[in-house]
Amino acid sequence: RNVERLMSLISDLLDLSSLDSNEVMHRTKVSTEEITNRVLKQLSPVVDSRKHAVKTVIDVPYVYADQKRLEQVMVNLLDNASKYTLQGGRIELKWNCESSSHVVFSVKDSGAGIAREHQTRLFERFYRVDRARSRELGGTGLGLAIVKHIMQRHEGSVSIESELGKGTTFFCRFPIHSLVNS
Repeated sequence: RNVERLMSLISDLLDLSSLDSNEVMHRTKVSTEEITNRVLKQLSPVVDSRKHAVKTVIDVPYVYADQKRLEQVMVNLLDNASKYTLQGGRIELKWNCESSSHVVFSVKDSGAGIAREHQTRLFERFYRVDRARSRELGGTGLGLAIVKHIMQRHEGSVSIESELGKGTTFFCRFPIHSLVNS
């Protein structure tokens, strides 16, 4: 188990280093439905074991993105939603347009929520809201930092809305020019 944690930490540190070194992004036309289904299938053992009800809403057919990095963002956010949502909770993955400026991918959960004082620091490397619980659930403390860097490399952003006892929603905003309408 410790070897697995160490390997995960090394992998996440290498990802951050690669993102910091201005790795070339290979943007292509990515089907939002296909990538969403692939991520759900990849994480189905975790999601199913916790008996989460997962809903998908796909109002945008394609996004122009680095497929590998987009999948990494989606896996990190869905894995976190599953870890921090009680058994039998709800998770929603949604693709939509926000006015005329952004394509938005969001992950909404019915978990415990995150206190406001922690929200501004969530995307810092190694920051954890509850260190004891995070250690118990696994993870390196780098997942959300990686998400932030990937979104910045896409000329986008990531943000959070959360209220204690009412769940959390993460929003990944891609510039509208990332949308491919064909």
